Amino acid sequence: MAVRRELQSLLGSERQGRGRHRLRSPWLRRRKLASFVYVAEQYGYRYDGLASPPGTTPVLEFRRLPDAAERAARTHEHFPDAQRGGQLPGMRPGLRRLVPLAATQREVDLLFAPYVQDVTEESYARKGARSGTVSGVVVMVVFAVAGVFYADSVGDYLTTTGVIDGILGLVVITAYFWGRAARRRARDRSGRLLARAGAERPPPRACP
Repeated sequence: MAVRRELQSLLGSERQGRGRHRLRSPWLRRRKLASFVYVAEQYGYRYDGLASPPGTTPVLEFRRLPDAAERAARTHEHFPDAQRGGQLPGMRPGLRRLVPLAATQREVDLLFAPYVQDVTEESYARKGARSGTVSGVVVMVVFAVAGVFYADSVGDYLTTTGVIDGILGLVVITAYFWGRAARRRARDRSGRLLARAGAERPPPRACP
């Protein structure tokens, strides 16, 4: 349903000739989002940066290509059932509609690389990580307050709260450093992909 809904929204922008189209991804898996970025390109819209401020759910902005009408007409001709649940351009047929064909996987990765660069840009990623850290601290405080109502003594309360908050704190710290390492690896991979393709790394984008 998410694929059909987002495709209909994209095609609505295409029919109206809009110069911009925005997408708040409904997919948790980044691979599905990457595939949709490829599909959007086949209908004449190319990823053009983030339209959301750091620390919030990324909103992708697409710009209409000069040959958008020709691209859309060609794609409609070859994939007439795409809007009705049929195969999408460059994707495998069947229920898993956002799984790229082997022949298009590299292009999917290349078209998606600028997005990876944007979301792993230091200032953007830092604010997102800060939001997650604040959430973790809030959870620790909630557990500490809740412990007051269940502890039989001050000693039990301090021991239980210390153990629980210690574990939660360790989880938050581990998640923070693991996230930084994962973002760095993703940024390096996408940077190498863009470099091999002869494309320049996009500059950090200023979000509203």
